[in-house]
Amino acid sequence: MKDPVVIPVNKKKTIRYLIGALLLVLLGVLFVVKPFLFIKSDDPTVIKIIGYICTGFFGIGVILFVQKLQNKKEGLIIDTESITDHSSGISAGRVLWRDVKNIWVEQVADQPIIMLDVKDPLLYLQQQQNPVKRRAMELNYQLYKTPVGISAQFLTIGFEQLLQLLQTSFNEARGK
Repeated sequence: MKDPVVIPVNKKKTIRYLIGALLLVLLGVLFVVKPFLFIKSDDPTVIKIIGYICTGFFGIGVILFVQKLQNKKEGLIIDTESITDHSSGISAGRVLWRDVKNIWVEQVADQPIIMLDVKDPLLYLQQQQNPVKRRAMELNYQLYKTPVGISAQFLTIGFEQLLQLLQTSFNEARGK
């Protein structure tokens, strides 16, 4: 691979997810403000709790999707030395091919994620400056033994095509 492969973020898909998250935030607010629209019981506590959880969870999603839309970085850059991932909220950034030992696929919430087994996972955890992202990467490390996972969900490339591209680039970097 002579020239870097640049894969942009799929802005249309990100906007669709943003709209969905906004609608769910509005629904959560309605659960809190007008709980009796949704239940017949005299006690609105459960529906209000669901509303608070829905508002908080999807509110975070709204923030992340807005940030993703404002971010001018490319989603993924693959070159002869490394892969630079900015495709998701917990992307690892730049991962050197010489640090990658293996590539495999995990199903996470019915979504295929490409996992990169790196030689020194703690190095990649320490490099992450954002504490929320670092914690998410730590959870990945605990569950999958690697902090580095790449999703095609918000990229302009399909999963199978991305997996093939990464495997080919990995093999070329290793001299196979």
